Amino acid sequence: MTHAFRPNGTVTRVISVLHASPSVAAHHGGPSVSVAGLLNALSETGLIRTSLICGPDQVEPALSGLSARHNMAYASSRFWLPKAKSLRVMAQAIDQADLIHVHSYWNGFATLMIALAHRAGKPIVLSPRGCLHADAMAQSLQAAKRIFAALGGKRQLKQIAGYHFQSEDEAKASIGRAGRPSIILDNGVALPEPNGSRATLFGQTQTDLNLVFLGRIARIKGIDLQVKAIALLRGQGIRAHLHLVGPDGGDLARLIALAKTLGVSDQLHTHGPVFSDTKYQWLRAADAVLMSSEFENNSNAALEAMAAGGVLIGTEGCIPEGPVQAQAARRVARSAKALAEAIRHRSDTRDAARY
Repeated sequence: MTHAFRPNGTVTRVISVLHASPSVAAHHGGPSVSVAGLLNALSETGLIRTSLICGPDQVEPALSGLSARHNMAYASSRFWLPKAKSLRVMAQAIDQADLIHVHSYWNGFATLMIALAHRAGKPIVLSPRGCLHADAMAQSLQAAKRIFAALGGKRQLKQIAGYHFQSEDEAKASIGRAGRPSIILDNGVALPEPNGSRATLFGQTQTDLNLVFLGRIARIKGIDLQVKAIALLRGQGIRAHLHLVGPDGGDLARLIALAKTLGVSDQLHTHGPVFSDTKYQWLRAADAVLMSSEFENNSNAALEAMAAGGVLIGTEGCIPEGPVQAQAARRVARSAKALAEAIRHRSDTRDAARY
């Protein structure tokens, strides 16, 4: 802990906080933006020296005020398993900090950071970002995650001094809290004024039904349900186009093949990643924004869609109860049939802004 001298002559203690995240690459979307926003805001207080340990990503959200940056090297990015040489980097970064703030869980990096920080006697704050939500655990298809939780993951959570949650729902439903103190601070979404047009974004399909998925194109996002839904609608005489706006997270080739098999290749459109304010134009211009992930916790895409005035349709596990009760979103069962029915309803009421 150091001290800072104020212009009025007072002396203020400055705490050094090490933020630990496997990656803050821009293509990870909401989590990276949230971590960067928190780091920048804390740095601006002048009361906290913020440092960061993560992978050396080429494209990141703007980071300001960092006192130090420690780059990790990974043997595998699937479970963020650090290389042996990075263990020393982790230990040195921990030694230089007063408090360790770990972002995410259920991966090799977060597990090692917590273990090393605990061994060094440093207090640990955890931002699980939905990873501990009971519904996420129940719906997850990763057996490795459940095995780790049973063998030691839940015991490790007893080493956490405090938690940062992003919503009341996440705080109430998260496993392993064991009475530890917590703070609730949501993602925070700054919304510029969109000025795009349907003609610019959708081209020749602008008069048809245009659906948008915004985010990383990964298997966990359940986009195959959306492709199957537009195939079902085609069989009902409704021509709906699905626009995938985001970076390929390893599932794009499978989705293109699925669309070809179902006979809707001409209705699936890929646009690549969008990191600028253009994403708000997509969200507002779409006839509906779709979400069908295995699980989402306080999703930035959902918040931004609602804030942009878009129509949001999501499956169970993607949208919390509040927006549904407020009629800001529609939530349906997690199936292609239910999703298609909700989209068909939207097709019948395209002039309506809400459900």
